[in-house]
Amino acid sequence: MDNRKLGLALVLLCGCVMAPDPRPQASATIASNFHTYSIRRVGLIRLHDDALHRALDRAIRIEFLEASDYLIAPTYTGDLSPEASTTRRSGSPFPLETLPPQALEGLDALLVPEVISSKMSAPQALEVRLDLIACETGLTIWSATAWVDSTNGEAQNRILEWQAQLPGGADGDDLLRLQSILESPERLVRFAVHQLAGLL
Repeated sequence: MDNRKLGLALVLLCGCVMAPDPRPQASATIASNFHTYSIRRVGLIRLHDDALHRALDRAIRIEFLEASDYLIAPTYTGDLSPEASTTRRSGSPFPLETLPPQALEGLDALLVPEVISSKMSAPQALEVRLDLIACETGLTIWSATAWVDSTNGEAQNRILEWQAQLPGGADGDDLLRLQSILESPERLVRFAVHQLAGLL
């Protein structure tokens, strides 16, 4: 058995001896007045300029293009005030005044993605959160979180199903196909975002 298959076998074995994450694969909350907002052009804010958040940025552009009719504006990567993240999580309005006017020009809403936790070595795990904030009010009108636990059999099946939809994704051995996703932070992030896009 080569090292790649051995590594995946260890991940699958961990799923047998470790309790999988009991949370759902993804969940979302939506404001009761969500339907009253007219949202077409959406801005994307990158809270952290690291490899995983840049992968998150790219994944959102791909997956939300397919799952929604939103037009995603260029990413804003400027510095945010320290209270931006805390107010977003507390339910208070997002401090739109901390953004320069050009970052909000012509936008109906903002998408604010964040990698909450990640473990890129086996067994891999990833938690991603995505908030949709109305520019009119600064309020979060949709919020979703995806959890990827590589020891979870349902997560493994969903990864393989998702990969099979990609060009050439159904080719080859299932173990190697799964391994190719788990060993690629970019693909793992995109799978997580795919789960989120399906909830909007």
